[in-house]
Amino acid sequence: MMAVEPEADRAAVTDSHFVHSMMARLDVAAPGKAVPSPVPHPMCAATRRSYGRHVLCYSAGVKISLCSLGALVMLMAAAHGGATIKVASVDALNTALRELVPGATLWLADGEYKTTRPLLIEGKRGTAEAPIVIRAEQRGKAVISGAAGFVIKDCEHLVLEGLVLTNDADQPAVLLDNCRQVRVTRNSFRLTERAKPRRMEHWVYVIGAKSGHNRVDHNLFEHKVNSGSPVFVRGDDAALVCSQHDQVDHNHFRDVVFANGENGHETIRTGSNDLGASGRSSFTLIEENLLEQCSGETEVISLKSSDNSVRHNTLLNCRGAICLRLGHRTVVSGNFVLATAGTAGCGGVKLYGFEHRVFNNYFQGLTGTKHEAPLALVPGTLDSPMTQNIGKKYDSLTTVAPTRCWIAFNTWVDCAPLQFGFKQDQARTCTPNECSFVNNLVVRTKPQAGPLVNLELVRDLHAHDNLGYVGGAAASATWAGWFRWVEPGLRRAEEGVGLWRLTGGSPAVDAAVETVPAMADDVFGRARSGRRDIGAEEFSGEPLRRPLTAADVGPDAP
Repeated sequence: MMAVEPEADRAAVTDSHFVHSMMARLDVAAPGKAVPSPVPHPMCAATRRSYGRHVLCYSAGVKISLCSLGALVMLMAAAHGGATIKVASVDALNTALRELVPGATLWLADGEYKTTRPLLIEGKRGTAEAPIVIRAEQRGKAVISGAAGFVIKDCEHLVLEGLVLTNDADQPAVLLDNCRQVRVTRNSFRLTERAKPRRMEHWVYVIGAKSGHNRVDHNLFEHKVNSGSPVFVRGDDAALVCSQHDQVDHNHFRDVVFANGENGHETIRTGSNDLGASGRSSFTLIEENLLEQCSGETEVISLKSSDNSVRHNTLLNCRGAICLRLGHRTVVSGNFVLATAGTAGCGGVKLYGFEHRVFNNYFQGLTGTKHEAPLALVPGTLDSPMTQNIGKKYDSLTTVAPTRCWIAFNTWVDCAPLQFGFKQDQARTCTPNECSFVNNLVVRTKPQAGPLVNLELVRDLHAHDNLGYVGGAAASATWAGWFRWVEPGLRRAEEGVGLWRLTGGSPAVDAAVETVPAMADDVFGRARSGRRDIGAEEFSGEPLRRPLTAADVGPDAP
Protein backbone atom coordinates (compact mmCIF):
# COMPACT_ATOMS: atom_id res chain seq x y z
CA MET A 1 0.00 0.00 0.00
CA MET A 2 1.28 3.42 -0.86
CA ALA A 3 -0.37 6.67 0.19
CA VAL A 4 0.72 10.11 -0.89
CA GLU A 5 0.26 12.94 1.57
CA PRO A 6 1.28 16.28 0.07
CA GLU A 7 2.10 19.27 2.22
CA ALA A 8 -0.80 21.65 2.70
CA ASP A 9 0.97 24.55 1.08
CA ARG A 10 1.09 22.65 -2.20
CA ALA A 11 -2.66 23.14 -2.66
CA ALA A 12 -2.02 26.38 -4.51
CA VAL A 13 -0.39 24.61 -7.48
CA THR A 14 -2.32 25.79 -10.54
CA ASP A 15 0.16 25.87 -13.42
CA SER A 16 -1.80 24.62 -16.44
CA HIS A 17 1.15 23.10 -18.29
CA PHE A 18 2.19 21.18 -15.18
CA VAL A 19 -1.38 19.96 -14.61
CA HIS A 20 -1.71 18.51 -18.11
CA SER A 21 1.77 16.97 -18.10
CA MET A 22 1.02 15.23 -14.82
CA MET A 23 -2.33 13.98 -16.18
CA ALA A 24 -0.45 12.36 -19.04
CA ARG A 25 2.19 10.93 -16.72
CA LEU A 26 -0.37 9.41 -14.37
CA ASP A 27 -2.79 8.40 -17.15
CA VAL A 28 -5.46 10.57 -15.60
CA ALA A 29 -8.42 11.79 -17.61
CA ALA A 30 -8.37 15.53 -18.35
CA PRO A 31 -11.48 17.63 -17.66
CA GLY A 32 -14.07 16.92 -20.30
CA LYS A 33 -12.40 13.69 -21.41
CA ALA A 34 -14.13 10.35 -20.94
CA VAL A 35 -12.95 8.38 -17.96
CA PRO A 36 -12.47 4.62 -18.35
CA SER A 37 -14.83 2.49 -16.36
CA PRO A 38 -13.24 1.77 -13.04
CA VAL A 39 -12.29 -1.76 -12.09
CA PRO A 40 -12.15 -2.52 -8.36
CA HIS A 41 -8.63 -2.96 -7.01
CA PRO A 42 -7.36 -3.65 -3.50
CA MET A 43 -5.59 -0.31 -3.48
CA CYS A 44 -8.86 1.55 -3.88
CA ALA A 45 -10.01 1.30 -0.30
CA ALA A 46 -6.78 2.66 1.12
CA THR A 47 -6.62 5.34 -1.54
CA ARG A 48 -10.20 6.33 -0.94
CA ARG A 49 -9.40 6.81 2.70
CA SER A 50 -6.83 9.39 1.64
CA TYR A 51 -8.81 11.17 -1.04
CA GLY A 52 -12.45 10.31 -0.38
CA ARG A 53 -14.80 9.98 -3.35
CA HIS A 54 -12.41 11.82 -5.64
CA VAL A 55 -10.18 8.78 -6.31
CA LEU A 56 -10.94 5.71 -8.38
CA CYS A 57 -8.48 2.92 -9.25
CA TYR A 58 -8.63 0.80 -12.35
CA SER A 59 -6.74 -2.13 -13.88
CA ALA A 60 -4.33 -4.33 -11.97
CA GLY A 61 -1.73 -1.58 -11.78
CA VAL A 62 -1.73 1.79 -10.08
CA LYS A 63 -3.46 3.91 -12.73
CA ILE A 64 -5.66 6.51 -11.12
CA SER A 65 -8.65 8.47 -12.35
CA LEU A 66 -9.56 11.63 -10.46
CA CYS A 67 -13.03 13.08 -10.57
CA SER A 68 -12.04 16.40 -9.17
CA LEU A 69 -9.33 18.84 -10.12
CA GLY A 70 -8.69 19.52 -6.42
CA ALA A 71 -7.72 15.92 -5.77
CA LEU A 72 -5.60 15.90 -8.92
CA VAL A 73 -3.72 18.96 -7.71
CA MET A 74 -3.01 17.21 -4.42
CA LEU A 75 -1.43 14.22 -6.15
CA MET A 76 0.50 16.38 -8.56
CA ALA A 77 1.88 18.39 -5.68
CA ALA A 78 3.30 15.21 -4.23
CA ALA A 79 5.11 14.39 -7.46
CA HIS A 80 6.29 17.98 -7.75
CA GLY A 81 8.22 17.76 -4.47
CA GLY A 82 7.73 18.13 -0.75
CA ALA A 83 5.60 14.97 -0.58
CA THR A 84 5.33 12.50 2.24
CA ILE A 85 4.90 9.00 0.80
CA LYS A 86 4.16 5.98 2.97
CA VAL A 87 4.66 2.36 1.96
CA ALA A 88 4.04 -0.93 3.71
CA SER A 89 5.11 -3.57 1.17
CA VAL A 90 8.15 -4.26 -0.97
CA ASP A 91 6.12 -3.82 -4.17
CA ALA A 92 4.91 -0.41 -3.06
CA LEU A 93 8.46 0.44 -2.04
CA ASN A 94 9.82 -0.41 -5.49
CA THR A 95 7.10 1.69 -7.11
CA ALA A 96 7.76 4.64 -4.84
CA LEU A 97 11.52 4.52 -5.42
CA ARG A 98 10.94 5.10 -9.12
CA GLU A 99 8.89 8.24 -8.47
CA LEU A 100 11.11 10.10 -6.02
CA VAL A 101 11.64 13.81 -6.65
CA PRO A 102 13.51 16.58 -4.80
CA GLY A 103 12.01 17.27 -1.40
CA ALA A 104 10.13 13.97 -1.17
CA THR A 105 10.16 11.89 2.01
CA LEU A 106 9.42 8.18 1.68
CA TRP A 107 8.38 6.56 4.97
CA LEU A 108 8.62 2.78 5.46
CA ALA A 109 6.00 1.44 7.84
CA ASP A 110 6.99 -1.12 10.46
CA GLY A 111 7.46 -4.59 9.06
CA GLU A 112 9.60 -6.77 6.82
CA TYR A 113 10.40 -5.88 3.21
CA LYS A 114 11.63 -9.11 1.63
CA THR A 115 13.43 -8.44 -1.62
CA THR A 116 13.91 -10.70 -4.61
CA ARG A 117 16.21 -8.25 -6.38
CA PRO A 118 18.08 -5.06 -5.45
CA LEU A 119 16.01 -2.02 -4.53
CA LEU A 120 17.15 0.27 -7.33
CA ILE A 121 17.28 4.04 -6.97
CA GLU A 122 18.76 5.56 -10.11
CA GLY A 123 19.25 9.08 -11.37
CA LYS A 124 17.45 10.73 -8.45
CA ARG A 125 18.78 14.17 -7.61
CA GLY A 126 17.69 16.05 -4.59
CA THR A 127 19.26 19.33 -3.63
CA ALA A 128 20.93 20.63 -0.49
CA GLU A 129 17.72 22.54 0.29
CA ALA A 130 15.36 19.73 -0.79
CA PRO A 131 17.01 16.32 -0.28
CA ILE A 132 15.26 13.07 -1.04
CA VAL A 133 14.73 11.14 2.21
CA ILE A 134 13.98 7.42 2.60
CA ARG A 135 13.28 6.78 6.25
CA ALA A 136 11.80 4.18 8.58
CA GLU A 137 8.60 5.41 10.19
CA GLN A 138 9.99 4.08 13.46
CA ARG A 139 13.74 3.67 13.65
CA GLY A 140 14.73 0.02 13.70
CA LYS A 141 11.24 -1.28 12.88
CA ALA A 142 11.44 -1.52 9.08
CA VAL A 143 13.56 -4.50 8.03
CA ILE A 144 15.06 -5.03 4.58
CA SER A 145 15.54 -8.79 4.16
CA GLY A 146 15.68 -11.22 1.28
CA ALA A 147 18.01 -11.37 -1.69
CA ALA A 148 19.50 -7.87 -1.74
CA GLY A 149 19.56 -4.37 -0.30
CA PHE A 150 19.74 -0.99 -2.06
CA VAL A 151 21.57 -0.11 -5.25
CA ILE A 152 21.77 3.69 -5.36
CA LYS A 153 23.14 4.76 -8.72
CA ASP A 154 24.01 8.23 -10.00
CA CYS A 155 22.08 10.00 -7.24
CA GLU A 156 22.65 13.22 -5.34
CA HIS A 157 21.44 14.62 -2.02
CA LEU A 158 19.63 11.48 -0.90
CA VAL A 159 19.29 10.17 2.67
CA LEU A 160 18.72 6.55 3.75
CA GLU A 161 17.78 6.46 7.42
CA GLY A 162 16.60 4.30 10.27
CA LEU A 163 16.37 0.87 8.63
CA VAL A 164 17.50 -2.58 9.69
CA LEU A 165 19.25 -4.45 6.87
CA THR A 166 19.52 -8.24 7.10
CA ASN A 167 19.59 -9.18 3.43
CA ASP A 168 21.75 -11.90 1.90
CA ALA A 169 25.32 -10.61 2.11
CA ASP A 170 25.97 -11.94 -1.39
CA GLN A 171 24.73 -8.48 -2.41
CA PRO A 172 25.64 -5.25 -0.58
CA ALA A 173 23.16 -3.78 1.84
CA VAL A 174 23.89 -0.40 0.29
CA LEU A 175 25.82 0.06 -2.95
CA LEU A 176 26.60 3.68 -3.82
CA ASP A 177 27.56 3.78 -7.49
CA ASN A 178 28.72 7.18 -8.79
CA CYS A 179 26.79 9.02 -6.08
CA ARG A 180 27.39 12.44 -4.56
CA GLN A 181 26.12 13.84 -1.27
CA VAL A 182 24.32 10.62 -0.32
CA ARG A 183 23.95 9.96 3.38
CA VAL A 184 23.51 6.53 5.00
CA THR A 185 22.55 7.22 8.60
CA ARG A 186 21.12 5.61 11.73
CA ASN A 187 20.70 2.16 10.21
CA SER A 188 21.53 -1.26 11.66
CA PHE A 189 23.42 -3.74 9.50
CA ARG A 190 23.17 -7.43 10.42
CA LEU A 191 23.49 -9.14 7.07
CA THR A 192 22.84 -12.83 6.51
CA GLU A 193 26.17 -14.31 5.49
CA ARG A 194 26.50 -17.52 3.52
CA ALA A 195 28.25 -20.62 4.80
CA LYS A 196 30.12 -20.73 1.46
CA PRO A 197 30.30 -17.17 0.11
CA ARG A 198 30.69 -16.68 -3.65
CA ARG A 199 32.63 -13.43 -3.33
CA MET A 200 33.92 -10.88 -0.85
CA GLU A 201 30.85 -9.54 0.93
CA HIS A 202 30.98 -5.76 1.41
CA TRP A 203 28.03 -4.30 3.30
CA VAL A 204 28.23 -0.60 2.45
CA TYR A 205 30.22 -0.23 -0.75
CA VAL A 206 31.10 3.03 -2.52
CA ILE A 207 32.28 2.77 -6.13
CA GLY A 208 32.53 4.87 -9.27
CA ALA A 209 34.79 7.60 -10.64
CA LYS A 210 32.11 10.22 -10.01
CA SER A 211 31.46 9.27 -6.38
CA GLY A 212 32.29 11.69 -3.60
CA HIS A 213 31.15 13.71 -0.62
CA ASN A 214 29.03 10.85 0.71
CA ARG A 215 28.54 10.24 4.42
CA VAL A 216 28.10 6.99 6.38
CA ASP A 217 27.27 7.92 9.96
CA HIS A 218 25.55 6.82 13.16
CA ASN A 219 25.07 3.23 11.99
CA LEU A 220 25.53 -0.11 13.73
CA PHE A 221 27.52 -2.83 11.95
CA GLU A 222 27.67 -6.08 13.85
CA HIS A 223 28.82 -9.69 13.63
CA LYS A 224 30.71 -10.08 10.38
CA VAL A 225 32.30 -13.45 9.64
CA ASN A 226 32.96 -13.75 5.91
CA SER A 227 35.56 -11.81 3.93
CA GLY A 228 34.68 -8.30 2.87
CA SER A 229 34.30 -5.07 4.81
CA PRO A 230 31.36 -3.53 6.64
CA VAL A 231 32.36 -0.22 5.00
CA PHE A 232 34.48 0.02 1.84
CA VAL A 233 35.00 3.41 0.17
CA ARG A 234 36.62 2.64 -3.17
CA GLY A 235 36.14 4.43 -6.50
CA ASP A 236 37.02 3.22 -9.99
CA ASP A 237 40.13 1.08 -10.38
CA ALA A 238 40.09 1.13 -14.18
CA ALA A 239 39.95 4.93 -14.30
CA LEU A 240 42.39 5.22 -11.37
CA VAL A 241 40.00 7.59 -9.57
CA CYS A 242 39.10 7.32 -5.89
CA SER A 243 35.77 8.28 -4.45
CA GLN A 244 36.74 11.51 -2.73
CA HIS A 245 35.86 13.51 0.37
CA ASP A 246 33.63 10.83 1.87
CA GLN A 247 33.03 10.71 5.61
CA VAL A 248 32.64 7.69 7.91
CA ASP A 249 31.73 8.87 11.40
CA HIS A 250 29.92 8.06 14.64
CA ASN A 251 29.38 4.42 13.65
CA HIS A 252 29.49 1.44 15.98
CA PHE A 253 31.37 -1.56 14.58
CA ARG A 254 31.43 -4.67 16.72
CA ASP A 255 32.28 -8.35 16.47
CA VAL A 256 34.20 -8.75 13.23
CA VAL A 257 35.24 -12.34 13.82
CA PHE A 258 38.91 -13.39 13.67
CA ALA A 259 39.55 -15.16 10.34
CA ASN A 260 42.60 -17.09 11.47
CA GLY A 261 45.02 -15.39 9.08
CA GLU A 262 42.79 -15.14 6.00
CA ASN A 263 43.14 -11.85 4.13
CA GLY A 264 40.26 -9.53 3.22
CA HIS A 265 38.55 -9.09 6.59
CA GLU A 266 39.24 -5.40 7.20
CA THR A 267 36.54 -3.49 9.08
CA ILE A 268 36.93 -0.17 7.23
CA ARG A 269 38.70 0.18 3.88
CA THR A 270 39.53 2.98 1.48
CA GLY A 271 40.96 2.83 -2.03
CA SER A 272 42.31 -0.36 -3.57
CA ASN A 273 45.55 -1.99 -4.62
CA ASP A 274 45.84 -0.01 -7.87
CA LEU A 275 44.50 3.25 -6.42
CA GLY A 276 46.91 3.10 -3.51
CA ALA A 277 49.94 1.94 -5.48
CA SER A 278 49.45 4.73 -8.03
CA GLY A 279 49.26 7.35 -5.25
CA ARG A 280 45.66 8.41 -5.83
CA SER A 281 44.01 10.54 -3.14
CA SER A 282 40.61 9.92 -1.56
CA PHE A 283 40.59 12.53 1.23
CA THR A 284 38.40 10.21 3.31
CA LEU A 285 37.57 11.32 6.85
CA ILE A 286 37.18 8.46 9.35
CA GLU A 287 36.29 9.96 12.71
CA GLU A 288 34.55 9.29 16.02
CA ASN A 289 33.76 5.64 15.33
CA LEU A 290 33.77 2.94 18.00
CA LEU A 291 35.27 -0.38 16.94
CA GLU A 292 34.84 -3.20 19.47
CA GLN A 293 36.35 -6.65 18.93
CA CYS A 294 36.90 -5.95 15.26
CA SER A 295 39.48 -8.67 14.81
CA GLY A 296 39.02 -10.05 11.31
CA GLU A 297 42.66 -9.69 10.31
CA THR A 298 45.88 -7.74 10.93
CA GLU A 299 44.44 -4.57 9.33
CA VAL A 300 41.41 -3.26 11.23
CA ILE A 301 41.29 0.00 9.28
CA SER A 302 43.07 -0.42 5.95
CA LEU A 303 43.91 2.62 3.85
CA LYS A 304 44.97 2.09 0.24
CA SER A 305 44.73 5.70 -0.86
CA SER A 306 46.39 9.01 0.01
CA ASP A 307 45.48 12.12 2.00
CA ASN A 308 43.07 10.62 4.52
CA SER A 309 42.34 11.51 8.12
CA VAL A 310 41.72 8.93 10.86
CA ARG A 311 40.89 10.84 14.02
CA HIS A 312 39.09 10.64 17.35
CA ASN A 313 38.13 6.97 16.97
CA THR A 314 38.16 4.36 19.73
CA LEU A 315 39.41 0.84 19.05
CA LEU A 316 38.67 -1.51 21.94
CA ASN A 317 40.05 -5.06 22.07
CA CYS A 318 40.60 -5.21 18.32
CA ARG A 319 43.08 -7.71 16.98
CA GLY A 320 45.07 -5.89 14.30
CA ALA A 321 46.07 -2.29 13.65
CA ILE A 322 45.27 0.91 11.82
CA CYS A 323 47.24 0.20 8.65
CA LEU A 324 48.37 2.84 6.17
CA ARG A 325 48.94 0.12 3.60
CA LEU A 326 49.30 2.05 0.34
CA GLY A 327 49.31 5.82 -0.10
CA HIS A 328 50.80 8.92 1.45
CA ARG A 329 50.19 11.96 3.66
CA THR A 330 47.51 10.46 5.90
CA VAL A 331 46.94 11.87 9.38
CA VAL A 332 46.24 9.55 12.33
CA SER A 333 45.40 11.67 15.37
CA GLY A 334 43.46 11.77 18.59
CA ASN A 335 42.55 8.07 18.65
CA PHE A 336 42.22 5.82 21.69
CA VAL A 337 43.48 2.30 20.94
CA LEU A 338 42.89 0.12 23.99
CA ALA A 339 43.17 -3.55 24.92
CA THR A 340 41.69 -4.60 28.22
CA ALA A 341 41.14 -8.34 27.67
CA GLY A 342 44.73 -9.49 27.11
CA THR A 343 43.86 -10.76 23.63
CA ALA A 344 46.91 -11.52 21.47
CA GLY A 345 47.66 -9.43 18.40
CA CYS A 346 46.11 -6.11 19.43
CA GLY A 347 48.10 -3.49 17.53
CA GLY A 348 48.32 0.26 17.09
CA VAL A 349 49.43 1.93 13.86
CA LYS A 350 51.33 0.29 10.99
CA LEU A 351 53.05 2.56 8.49
CA TYR A 352 54.02 2.31 4.84
CA GLY A 353 54.37 5.29 2.52
CA PHE A 354 55.50 8.90 2.52
CA GLU A 355 54.92 11.76 4.95
CA HIS A 356 52.25 10.40 7.24
CA ARG A 357 51.64 12.21 10.53
CA VAL A 358 50.79 10.23 13.67
CA PHE A 359 50.16 12.35 16.76
CA ASN A 360 48.01 12.79 19.87
CA ASN A 361 47.07 9.10 20.03
CA TYR A 362 46.73 7.14 23.28
CA PHE A 363 47.59 3.41 23.27
CA GLN A 364 47.16 1.12 26.28
CA GLY A 365 47.62 -2.60 26.91
CA LEU A 366 48.44 -3.50 23.31
CA THR A 367 49.84 -6.99 22.84
CA GLY A 368 50.73 -7.24 19.15
CA THR A 369 54.19 -7.83 17.73
CA LYS A 370 55.88 -7.33 14.34
CA HIS A 371 53.16 -6.20 11.87
CA GLU A 372 50.67 -5.90 14.72
CA ALA A 373 52.98 -3.99 17.05
CA PRO A 374 51.72 -0.92 18.95
CA LEU A 375 53.74 1.04 16.36
CA ALA A 376 55.19 -0.67 13.30
CA LEU A 377 57.48 0.92 10.72
CA VAL A 378 57.64 -1.82 8.11
CA PRO A 379 60.15 -2.18 5.25
CA GLY A 380 58.87 -2.11 1.68
CA THR A 381 59.79 -3.15 -1.82
CA LEU A 382 59.79 0.44 -3.11
CA ASP A 383 61.49 3.70 -2.13
CA SER A 384 59.42 6.02 -4.35
CA PRO A 385 55.89 7.34 -3.79
CA MET A 386 54.68 6.26 -7.23
CA THR A 387 54.87 2.86 -8.89
CA GLN A 388 53.78 1.22 -12.13
CA ASN A 389 52.99 -1.97 -10.21
CA ILE A 390 49.29 -1.82 -10.95
CA GLY A 391 46.91 -4.14 -12.73
CA LYS A 392 48.61 -7.42 -13.56
CA LYS A 393 51.93 -6.07 -12.26
CA TYR A 394 50.60 -5.64 -8.74
CA ASP A 395 51.34 -8.26 -6.10
CA SER A 396 51.02 -8.42 -2.35
CA LEU A 397 54.66 -7.34 -1.93
CA THR A 398 53.98 -3.94 -3.53
CA THR A 399 54.75 -1.69 -0.57
CA VAL A 400 56.50 1.63 -0.04
CA ALA A 401 58.88 1.96 2.90
CA PRO A 402 57.74 4.53 5.50
CA THR A 403 59.56 7.72 4.56
CA ARG A 404 59.61 11.11 6.31
CA CYS A 405 56.78 10.04 8.62
CA TRP A 406 56.29 12.15 11.76
CA ILE A 407 55.35 10.36 14.99
CA ALA A 408 54.97 12.78 17.90
CA PHE A 409 53.00 13.54 21.06
CA ASN A 410 51.68 9.99 21.46
CA THR A 411 51.35 7.93 24.65
CA TRP A 412 51.94 4.18 24.98
CA VAL A 413 51.19 2.59 28.37
CA ASP A 414 51.86 -1.07 29.20
CA CYS A 415 52.26 -2.07 25.57
CA ALA A 416 54.37 -4.63 23.74
CA PRO A 417 57.54 -3.28 22.09
CA LEU A 418 57.28 -0.64 19.39
CA GLN A 419 58.74 -2.01 16.14
CA PHE A 420 61.19 0.14 14.16
CA GLY A 421 62.09 -1.75 11.02
CA PHE A 422 62.59 -5.50 10.58
CA LYS A 423 65.64 -7.67 10.18
CA GLN A 424 67.08 -8.19 6.71
CA ASP A 425 64.28 -9.17 4.33
CA GLN A 426 65.19 -10.47 0.89
CA ALA A 427 61.91 -9.27 -0.60
CA ARG A 428 61.35 -6.00 1.29
CA THR A 429 64.76 -4.42 0.90
CA CYS A 430 63.76 -0.77 1.36
CA THR A 431 63.99 0.12 5.04
CA PRO A 432 62.14 2.95 6.86
CA ASN A 433 63.81 6.23 6.01
CA GLU A 434 64.04 9.74 7.54
CA CYS A 435 61.19 9.25 10.00
CA SER A 436 60.87 11.31 13.20
CA PHE A 437 59.95 10.06 16.67
CA VAL A 438 59.74 12.92 19.16
CA ASN A 439 57.83 14.08 22.28
CA ASN A 440 56.30 10.65 22.88
CA LEU A 441 55.59 9.06 26.27
CA VAL A 442 56.31 5.31 26.41
CA VAL A 443 55.98 3.78 29.86
CA ARG A 444 55.27 0.63 31.82
CA THR A 445 53.30 0.77 35.06
CA LYS A 446 53.95 -2.89 35.89
CA PRO A 447 56.62 -5.51 35.15
CA GLN A 448 56.44 -6.77 31.58
CA ALA A 449 58.63 -8.95 29.41
CA GLY A 450 60.41 -7.38 26.48
CA PRO A 451 61.88 -3.92 25.90
CA LEU A 452 59.98 -0.74 25.08
CA VAL A 453 61.43 -0.80 21.55
CA ASN A 454 62.56 -3.36 19.02
CA LEU A 455 65.04 -1.56 16.77
CA GLU A 456 66.01 -3.31 13.55
CA LEU A 457 67.02 -1.88 10.16
CA VAL A 458 66.13 1.78 9.63
CA ARG A 459 67.76 4.75 7.89
CA ASP A 460 68.24 8.25 9.25
CA LEU A 461 65.75 7.95 12.08
CA HIS A 462 65.35 11.17 14.07
CA ALA A 463 64.38 9.99 17.56
CA HIS A 464 64.86 12.28 20.54
CA ASP A 465 63.22 14.05 23.49
CA ASN A 466 60.85 11.24 24.39
CA LEU A 467 60.09 10.15 27.95
CA GLY A 468 60.44 6.47 28.88
CA TYR A 469 59.98 4.37 32.01
CA VAL A 470 60.14 0.63 32.71
CA GLY A 471 59.97 0.62 36.51
CA GLY A 472 63.66 0.21 37.19
CA ALA A 473 67.03 1.04 35.71
CA ALA A 474 67.11 2.76 32.36
CA ALA A 475 67.47 0.59 29.30
CA SER A 476 70.99 0.19 27.96
CA ALA A 477 70.20 -0.59 24.32
CA THR A 478 71.15 1.61 21.37
CA TRP A 479 67.73 3.23 21.35
CA ALA A 480 67.88 4.18 25.07
CA GLY A 481 69.23 7.59 24.11
CA TRP A 482 65.93 8.45 22.47
CA PHE A 483 64.39 8.81 25.94
CA ARG A 484 64.71 10.66 29.19
CA TRP A 485 64.32 7.89 31.77
CA VAL A 486 62.25 8.98 34.76
CA GLU A 487 59.18 7.93 36.72
CA PRO A 488 56.34 9.61 34.75
CA GLY A 489 54.08 10.69 37.63
CA LEU A 490 50.85 9.26 36.26
CA ARG A 491 47.60 8.42 38.02
CA ARG A 492 45.03 5.89 36.92
CA ALA A 493 41.55 7.29 36.29
CA GLU A 494 38.75 5.49 38.09
CA GLU A 495 36.18 5.96 35.36
CA GLY A 496 35.89 4.10 32.06
CA VAL A 497 38.71 1.77 31.06
CA GLY A 498 41.15 3.31 33.53
CA LEU A 499 43.41 5.53 31.46
CA TRP A 500 46.74 6.61 32.93
CA ARG A 501 46.65 10.41 33.22
CA LEU A 502 49.23 13.11 33.85
CA THR A 503 49.52 14.80 37.23
CA GLY A 504 50.78 18.31 37.93
CA GLY A 505 54.12 16.95 39.08
CA SER A 506 54.76 14.78 36.06
CA PRO A 507 58.13 15.35 34.34
CA ALA A 508 56.22 15.26 31.04
CA VAL A 509 54.56 18.61 31.83
CA ASP A 510 56.08 21.54 29.94
CA ALA A 511 58.89 19.26 28.71
CA ALA A 512 58.24 18.90 24.98
CA VAL A 513 60.60 20.38 22.43
CA GLU A 514 59.16 22.81 19.93
CA THR A 515 57.81 21.31 16.72
CA VAL A 516 56.65 22.76 13.41
CA PRO A 517 53.76 22.99 13.18
CA ALA A 518 53.07 23.50 16.86
CA MET A 519 50.63 21.04 18.42
CA ALA A 520 47.29 22.85 18.90
CA ASP A 521 45.36 20.43 21.15
CA ASP A 522 45.62 17.07 22.89
CA VAL A 523 43.90 13.69 22.68
CA PHE A 524 41.17 14.96 25.03
CA GLY A 525 40.41 17.96 22.79
CA ARG A 526 41.95 20.55 25.10
CA ALA A 527 44.08 23.38 23.79
CA ARG A 528 47.85 23.21 24.14
CA SER A 529 49.71 26.44 24.81
CA GLY A 530 53.11 27.62 25.93
CA ARG A 531 55.65 24.86 26.16
CA ARG A 532 53.77 21.65 25.38
CA ASP A 533 53.63 18.47 27.46
CA ILE A 534 55.20 15.24 26.26
CA GLY A 535 52.73 12.59 25.14
CA ALA A 536 49.12 12.66 24.00
CA GLU A 537 47.80 14.62 26.98
CA GLU A 538 48.24 18.27 27.95
CA PHE A 539 47.80 18.66 31.70
CA SER A 540 44.94 21.13 32.15
CA GLY A 541 41.19 21.19 32.79
CA GLU A 542 38.47 18.62 32.26
CA PRO A 543 38.60 16.56 29.05
CA LEU A 544 36.41 17.61 26.16
CA ARG A 545 36.75 14.16 24.57
CA ARG A 546 37.09 10.70 26.07
CA PRO A 547 37.16 7.16 24.73
CA LEU A 548 33.87 6.54 22.96
CA THR A 549 31.18 4.26 24.37
CA ALA A 550 28.12 2.69 22.76
CA ALA A 551 26.07 5.66 23.94
CA ASP A 552 28.14 8.02 21.78
CA VAL A 553 27.73 6.24 18.45
CA GLY A 554 25.26 4.26 16.40
CA PRO A 555 21.60 4.78 15.47
CA ASP A 556 20.38 6.08 18.82
CA ALA A 557 23.27 8.38 19.72
CA PRO A 558 22.63 12.12 20.00
